[in-house]
Amino acid sequence: MKAKELRALRDGLIRELDLDRSATTEAVCVRLCEVMARRLRREIILRFDDLGAGGTSGLWAVTEDEVHVIIVTTARSWVHRLLILLHEIAHMLCGHQPPRLDAEEGRRLLYPDLSPSMLRILAGRTNLSRQDEREADRVAGVLTRALIEWAGQQPHEPSRPDGDDLATRAWYTFGYSPERGDRG
Repeated sequence: MKAKELRALRDGLIRELDLDRSATTEAVCVRLCEVMARRLRREIILRFDDLGAGGTSGLWAVTEDEVHVIIVTTARSWVHRLLILLHEIAHMLCGHQPPRLDAEEGRRLLYPDLSPSMLRILAGRTNLSRQDEREADRVAGVLTRALIEWAGQQPHEPSRPDGDDLATRAWYTFGYSPERGDRG
């Protein structure tokens, strides 16, 4: 994908997301799938599941009836899950071809009792090349930077330390004073 195409894709996707300034990372994940479903004119099912310790952090597949299924690991923070989802969505945006599942595989993938070992087997069926993976990483990186820029432009109230937790103690360690409201 050329730089000009990528910029147009990035800008269009951020505009289509139409995120509320209070959107959580989880809400951004859900909204990304809604926007992509509308773009593809296909249903997208997003699941967060324990993919085990085998190294698989996400997968994308398509069932016989053209339902796109994305599974993202639960073994990471919400920000990390978003990055994994962006990578899977980048494959879609690049026009890469996911594994196609027969009816039995699709049924098993859509039910939550699927074991991590089965998910690894399904993830291993991909026919994506190293070049496809690099391209998806590049597109996901551009989308990630765009979301970070969007988040940085949102107005927010400064947080004030209170209570007796570790974060509050750190504020005081760095010179916070309730009287001054900042470092001294």
